[in-house]
Amino acid sequence: MINCTCFHSAPSQPIRPWREQISPEQDAKIREQFQSRKPMNEEPLSLPADTAPGAPVERRPVVIETGPVRPFYTGYARIDNAVTDALKEKSQELKDDVYRIIRDDFLPHNVHGLEEADRLAKIGLGVEKAQYLADQFMDDRTKSSFMEAMRTIARIGTKGTRVSACEMEYQVKNVIQIDGDGYVHENHSEEFLYAMKMKAPKDYETYQKLKENSQDVEAAFFSVRWAIKNLLLINNNKKNYKKKQEEQYEKLQKAELNQTFAGADTSSKESFLASVQAKLQDNKSLQISLFLEQISNMAKTPGSYLSGRRQVFTARA
Repeated sequence: MINCTCFHSAPSQPIRPWREQISPEQDAKIREQFQSRKPMNEEPLSLPADTAPGAPVERRPVVIETGPVRPFYTGYARIDNAVTDALKEKSQELKDDVYRIIRDDFLPHNVHGLEEADRLAKIGLGVEKAQYLADQFMDDRTKSSFMEAMRTIARIGTKGTRVSACEMEYQVKNVIQIDGDGYVHENHSEEFLYAMKMKAPKDYETYQKLKENSQDVEAAFFSVRWAIKNLLLINNNKKNYKKKQEEQYEKLQKAELNQTFAGADTSSKESFLASVQAKLQDNKSLQISLFLEQISNMAKTPGSYLSGRRQVFTARA
């Protein structure tokens, strides 16, 4: 059992009345300075005169619509651009669904209350959700590259590291270059540093010391100045750098994904949710209520999408 120490587990503090938070002298001063005003509504609140006693009052539902989900990028062009291509000219609802899966299922920062088995199962469910969306809204050619990218992101999530009881870190890039069409362009800093590490270890040691002393800006300038002086060396080392990248990608593909929800029926939304629930019932070791809540939220979303921006609230009598 994870011993959670984050703010979610802090006991709630009782609300203190305002009168207990100020002294009698402050209360008297406030009353002296308070200006009396006429009420905004001088007529008493009442039902219209023609309303019969006990007649039901119509309560209109309140509809809240949230904005579009912000795209989530790993910083790896090969992965992110496949997702961007697949979502090009697709509905905003589909984009919202996909980026929610990446942000909330694959790479969540806060995993409060999740045991490792639940976290991995949630990633596995995210893969099946992505497969459902691909089968419903994409052609076969687009579907293939999209699902390869989504499974790769899921594997990045699987190999994530807990830095505290409730926080995760992943091997994603924090500095990302994105053009006006939403495509990722990998910067060349890693290529510079790879060449520096392989061919100029003393310079690389100097760079590392700058980073360790929290001199990130100076370290960045150091690497750029080094690159300008060693362009030929970097170019000659480009082949080895690309080979290293490919090896890392192939190694990532070997990471096993959770199979709790694997093979869910994606032929329709109803079949998908029913098969996911059936697979959940066969895994009693998981937090059943957590996944049932996800299934319930997906069922409430109108149409074929799995999450929606419109939420309808109705008042109770």
